Amino acid sequence: MTRWSAGTTRQTVYGMNAPASLSAPLRRVRFSREALALAFSELTTQGLIPDLRSNAYGLGLEQVSAIARDAGLKEAVISEADHGSSVLAAAAPATTGSIDWLEGSHVVVTLEADVVSLKRVPAGTPVSYGYQYRTPQETTLALISAGFADGVPRTASMKGHVALAGATHLIAGRIAMDQMVLDIGDTSASLGDVATIWGTTPTLREWSQWSGRPSSLLVAQLAPRVVTIWE
Repeated sequence: MTRWSAGTTRQTVYGMNAPASLSAPLRRVRFSREALALAFSELTTQGLIPDLRSNAYGLGLEQVSAIARDAGLKEAVISEADHGSSVLAAAAPATTGSIDWLEGSHVVVTLEADVVSLKRVPAGTPVSYGYQYRTPQETTLALISAGFADGVPRTASMKGHVALAGATHLIAGRIAMDQMVLDIGDTSASLGDVATIWGTTPTLREWSQWSGRPSSLLVAQLAPRVVTIWE
């Protein structure tokens, strides 16, 4: 399996075309300001207080709390160490905060990676470490440039799905450090195509179920080398 490497410093870029200037392979997490504002507006209407701990779960507390304030929220559940980074007041210590703003109907977070290899293989081909997965029939395997070093949990191996070329596909075998393999059957895909790990489909909540981890933890533990894009 080909190994790819990337820098360890989180890059933040702005605008839809920003990834074109960055070196491959790309792993991107896209944050939607519009979706975030709508999600916070719903919390305001419902009288709920957002949970903005873990530095707003990887999005950056200062920016997230400003969007929440503009949506009409006055306070939030905030980690004690982060009080100085929030433009919202800290809620009382016993307050239960809501993370519906992160995993609700508005798609705030989209994690993407690129197809870096495609291979047609016969039935019975073993895939990834330990050969725990073997292709049930002749198929195409797509190598995706994101793995557990990027924050994609290995616990979702052979349970999680990833969207590619208009369909969702099972993760074939164990998720590796820098990459994972999809069994895409007869789906037509090309090198450089974008695979959506979570976003509109599959959802962050589905990945929480497949991995056995809270949605907030999935977002907060994305690695620094995953490029951040605010849209």
